Amino acid sequence: MSSFKAEEHVLPRPVERLPEYAHATARKSLAEKLIDTFALPETAATAIANAVVDPAAVRKAIGDPTDPEVERIPVPGGTLLGLRTQVWSRKVLPDARNPRTLPNRRHPFAVDPGTGAEDSKFRPVPEPRPLVKDNPQLGALEVEIESRHQLNWAAQQAATFILSGNDWRQSIANQGVMEAVWLVATTYTPQDGTEAGTALTSAEGSSRLTAVHNLLGVRSADVPFETNEPNLRGTIRKANQLFDIGEGADLISMRCERVPALILVGFKPHAGATTEFPTAVKSLVALRHVDPPTPWGEGPENESLADEVLDEMYRRDLISITERSYYAGSCTRTEAAAAHLSVDPAIRAAKIVRLLSNPDGRFVEAIRMAVTSQSTRKRITPKLLNELATALVLRAVAEDPAKTDQVRRYLRHAFGKSVHRETWMGTDRDADQLVKEALAEVAQAVGSENTDEPGPASLELAVRAAYPLVVSGRLNADRGSVNNDQPDRRTPSEVLNTMRQTRQGVHQLGQALRDFAADQPIRAVGEEGQTLQLEDGSGVRTVNDVFLRSEYPPPGKAKSNRPGDTPLDHFENRISDFSRAMEAVEKAFRAIGEVNGDDGRPLVDTRGVDHRSADHWRALIRAMDEDLLVWSRAFKRAFGNGAKSGMANFTDGDEGSSVSDLEAQWDRAAESGT
Repeated sequence: MSSFKAEEHVLPRPVERLPEYAHATARKSLAEKLIDTFALPETAATAIANAVVDPAAVRKAIGDPTDPEVERIPVPGGTLLGLRTQVWSRKVLPDARNPRTLPNRRHPFAVDPGTGAEDSKFRPVPEPRPLVKDNPQLGALEVEIESRHQLNWAAQQAATFILSGNDWRQSIANQGVMEAVWLVATTYTPQDGTEAGTALTSAEGSSRLTAVHNLLGVRSADVPFETNEPNLRGTIRKANQLFDIGEGADLISMRCERVPALILVGFKPHAGATTEFPTAVKSLVALRHVDPPTPWGEGPENESLADEVLDEMYRRDLISITERSYYAGSCTRTEAAAAHLSVDPAIRAAKIVRLLSNPDGRFVEAIRMAVTSQSTRKRITPKLLNELATALVLRAVAEDPAKTDQVRRYLRHAFGKSVHRETWMGTDRDADQLVKEALAEVAQAVGSENTDEPGPASLELAVRAAYPLVVSGRLNADRGSVNNDQPDRRTPSEVLNTMRQTRQGVHQLGQALRDFAADQPIRAVGEEGQTLQLEDGSGVRTVNDVFLRSEYPPPGKAKSNRPGDTPLDHFENRISDFSRAMEAVEKAFRAIGEVNGDDGRPLVDTRGVDHRSADHWRALIRAMDEDLLVWSRAFKRAFGNGAKSGMANFTDGDEGSSVSDLEAQWDRAAESGT
């Protein structure tokens, strides 16, 4: 690969002789300067000094420790301090947590580490934390790893993903790295008792460093623990010897041995700000990726924002460290159960949605701070909150990435306005108890004027049931116009909201939770929760997107015809016929007014309609209106608070004086013609 290939269309960049690796004295002097100027821990200062190509020049450039010459980079919450220089590629490593890989990670809540495929062999490497806990503004981070094996596995997973989707190798082989990578001194602390290691790690630029290490044949995970100085000296000496004789020089290696860098060495927060160095670094990275040549995309962006939201809530004591791990999906289900947290992914999903939609000002402020620290968003909208909740919820799913991405697109539309507007909680109540309370709310709502909002139990039930229905593919978002057999284009949240306003819908939501928990297809149920059979009697009917949309249409729309032959089936089918007829009448009525004459005015405004026909139609409408009012009151008696069994077998007296008063008012109105 040392020669230029015509098909690469990239003019190779000339190379020059590599400088010698700096002597120990120069590196030690720079480390001491970094400690004196930025109060860096010794391990971090040493790692920086060992990686810098010319430590004497950097030490001189810093100047007076009381007023150092550094790059000051504004970020939300304060100012980052940086040093621009060149570093040896073999002394730095790409981040094993590259944000591009976030949506494809297998979290322990979905798959116990070591029990699945190679992509779930270990837990994902956790977020970096301040190395000095009591001074989180210092420019040094720590990542707790299970072992060096976990770091190596994570680095390999990230490298495979990056090289398949954002491969810089051809460009870098010919040009080297031309734009500075952003680096932070990071200590990797194994939890198996082995010695920790520190190295400069990319905060931004992991794709470039991954390409460089691949071209050089460097095993990235070894860098923090590599202490053999003669190896680097020998590599440089050999490269220069070949370059000097003009034959056999590895030009690609010489282009890759050094990279330009911006080393972040500290953070100065604004007065009163609580922002820490890790958050400031993520803010800088997020601002870079607002409109990049190769964007992170919506998935990685939301994953990163969701993690920061959890971190901010933890910093403000709104959630515990255990809850942060639980919501982030970084604990196993066994660990969740030991902490008395539900292992049911649907219950966890509802809790996450409530966490992100909590109207409490403390939670709202935490979310606002977290989001604005990593993006230029000005408004925290319900849409954004739903997307962040979806990112966390789906960490319980271990499906193929393409399937998970489809579920992500559908699930974010499953949480409607009521989720953000109403008061409700994500609880640990079992499905049967939740259904019982939701049925009571529906009965209460039927007998009142507020039929659109039954209550908090039905809302929690709908949010919880969204998980099994969407994840199992039983409820979808709008699939577009091509080959779309959906009866309507309502969002999943609109379908779920319709379901939770009816007895049958509440029973169906509960059935979805029970069947999904039992790992079986979700069965369709009738008015009283009884399982429905297929039309030919060959088995149990299961739900799908078309069934749910047809069985639970919006008010005034026709339900799908029932295949049975019982009186109730015939009754429901006649209601559906009437509903479709009313839709046709409304369409025809509006069409009359859309016919314009030669003067551009609607003809119905100038010619009118034969008064005999109009009077006849009005009489029909009045007669139907009278009966519809009676039928509506009968429904309230049957299914309202006074109903004992949900069947229409009650007399007027069962409803009490309020119904009698309503009837009297209606009779007086009918007599007066109003």
